[in-house]
Amino acid sequence: MPEVTSERLVDLLGERGWHAAVLPIERLTDLRAELEASLPSLDPGVRDVVERNLDPRLEHDAVARGARSLVVVVVPHACARATVSLEGRLRDVPIPTTYCHHGEIQREVADVIAAAVAHAGLWATLARLPEKLVAVGAGLAFYGRNNIAYAEGCGSFCELAVCASDLPPAGDPWTGPRLLARCETCRACQRACPTGAIDADRFLLHGDRCLTLHNESERPFPAWIDPAWHHSLWGCLRCQRCCPEDLTLRGGVAEAAAFDEHETALLLAGVGRDVLAREVGLRGKLGDLGLLAYDDDFLGTALARNLRAALANG
Repeated sequence: MPEVTSERLVDLLGERGWHAAVLPIERLTDLRAELEASLPSLDPGVRDVVERNLDPRLEHDAVARGARSLVVVVVPHACARATVSLEGRLRDVPIPTTYCHHGEIQREVADVIAAAVAHAGLWATLARLPEKLVAVGAGLAFYGRNNIAYAEGCGSFCELAVCASDLPPAGDPWTGPRLLARCETCRACQRACPTGAIDADRFLLHGDRCLTLHNESERPFPAWIDPAWHHSLWGCLRCQRCCPEDLTLRGGVAEAAAFDEHETALLLAGVGRDVLAREVGLRGKLGDLGLLAYDDDFLGTALARNLRAALANG
């Protein structure tokens, strides 16, 4: 096997259809500065998430272990689709990219990188970092006006992963945050967003207005959310489905599963582990969609709530 270098690693990952870049570990300082600078502009619900990403132990532990680089990877991955049967009618309910097999894809990336660098006696491990910020900063993606990351060839339909490693970086491809050129004049996502989360006067999303924030939570929907806005099992696809950058990509489906009347009734009632233990077929289909990684409370409450809301609209 050829010598393991950062350039060779990027090529190996590219052979899998993945886009990759290798950053010097010192870029952790820049990532922290970017996050800290964004805090005053963030809505409270989003600020809590960002502050959790500011854990100083990450930087300290990576450096203490001898990490020399961050390997950033973009994996093209389309949305999924659940087809449910209700009162004799089949209904397709989309599931955005990042909810299906997210952890599995990240672990696969980490395993591939670890195996590649092990030939040179090096190590690599998954790093819990704000992946969008790292991928955009590494020059692998651009931000859209909707604050979603867009990568060449797959638009916004991709998974992101970051690994820390002691592989020496060959250079520094860091570009810093970049906005898609089209977004300077396009307002498609702003017009399509039903909650007004995308603001023409600022780049940062109004996170507390984003439908995704609320249907990811197990709490009841706020009263200001119009039931007609719901359309997917989790998250929201309105700003992606209208985006010109995704025009040729939005019809793709990575995983699909069909649920019969009995299984649909179980999903609508809430799926606890007791149900999954006896309903082997249902468990298998949820597994096919990569949804079994979610905890019992989410499967038993938020999934049912979101599905009911989506099915109520047509």
